[in-house]
Amino acid sequence: MLFDVLGLVDEATARSAALAVHALDPQARLTANLDRGRLRVETGLPENAVANALQAAGFPATLAPEHPAGSTCCGSCG
Repeated sequence: MLFDVLGLVDEATARSAALAVHALDPQARLTANLDRGRLRVETGLPENAVANALQAAGFPATLAPEHPAGSTCCGSCG
């Protein structure tokens, strides 16, 4: 799942956001795109649980919009 995360601007905020998700799922895999403020989260958790964890850590997050090609995009494709 891919989120637009308000305040995701540097490595320190990416680590803080990751800690919030890892508190719920230590095995979750996260990839941050700091240029776009996006966070890709690979987990078995429901989307709302991830969004709530990010919100509680001070990072309001919403699901990122669908990519025109039909899949979500982390921003690396252009």
